[in-house]
Amino acid sequence: MKHRERVAAALRFERPDRLPCDESFWDGTLQQWQTEGMRADVDAAEYFDFDLCWMALDASPRLEQKILRREGGMITYRDRFGYTATKQDGLSSSIAFSDQVTVDREAWQRLKPRFSLSSDPNEPARIDEASYFAHFDPYPTWDEATAKYRRLRATGRYMLFNFYGPWEATWRHRAMEQLLMDLVLAPDWFQDMADTYLDLVIDVLGRCVELGIKPDGVFMVEDLGSTRAMLFSPATWRALLKPAYARLAAILARHGIDFWMHSCGAIEPVIDDLVEVGLAVLNPLQANAGLDAVALRRRYGRRLAFYGNIDVRKILGSQEELLAELRRKVPLARDGGFVFHSDHSIPPQVGFERYAWMLRTARELFHS
Repeated sequence: MKHRERVAAALRFERPDRLPCDESFWDGTLQQWQTEGMRADVDAAEYFDFDLCWMALDASPRLEQKILRREGGMITYRDRFGYTATKQDGLSSSIAFSDQVTVDREAWQRLKPRFSLSSDPNEPARIDEASYFAHFDPYPTWDEATAKYRRLRATGRYMLFNFYGPWEATWRHRAMEQLLMDLVLAPDWFQDMADTYLDLVIDVLGRCVELGIKPDGVFMVEDLGSTRAMLFSPATWRALLKPAYARLAAILARHGIDFWMHSCGAIEPVIDDLVEVGLAVLNPLQANAGLDAVALRRRYGRRLAFYGNIDVRKILGSQEELLAELRRKVPLARDGGFVFHSDHSIPPQVGFERYAWMLRTARELFHS
């Protein structure tokens, strides 16, 4: 099978010809691996023969983005989504978010019109092959974006477009602590902000499809939980966010686009709901939040595919622990419905040889 066929077969719960694989890496991991023997002239997808490729949507209000300062190994910048971020420069790390622009309803009314898709053909595209996060370079034109899409399509990989979900997007310009209060004190306002954002996502996807820039699936990034529980109650999620997910899922279904979602944390209370609205693939199934792909397969059968759940704690642990993890979870892929991936992403502390051994072993176990 080609890459795209392999992933499509897995999503139909058919046995693929080999283990479908992909991975996410912390900033700095691949650079570290290049000092440990990984070739620097080949990207990770080609080097490890991964099955997915990516483009990212920009559904922001497109405020001015600029670097405010770089000092002491840290970077502080103003993001086009309406917040200031401070983090380690060039490395994945905890991020301090501050100075969100939506300080009250009046500020929201000023910002709201910016969540719209311009009809000006000279306006930069709202999609790029580079990650949305910390995207400092100018966005391409729509013609340039189309050329990038075609170049990625030529790799034969299954293509995903990623973007923030309505919760994730809204707290970035409103601030999480404020938005958590809004869920209780101003749910109508929260829904207005969330729906306005989702309208733009849908419009951008529509423009892409019109131009022939059509993905195989979309990957909605929407962290709803901590390691112990959801960030807010399942009842609140069902009342305020489930209808938005269902609306998106219905549009994707009409276009024949698969619905993938990333959510960290203990989100098991709403997985039934996600399946109900039409989610096809769940990621990353955070192991230290109690999610286990083997148990979830027994519960959901062919109704939900998994992308992840290889415990990073085991990847960082002993070889015996990691081998036991692989022997337990890789066999899920023989019946489809499983794309091999960590339960979040790979930090630089995972050595190049360890990761290469893990991937090679997982692929061998699939056939054993």
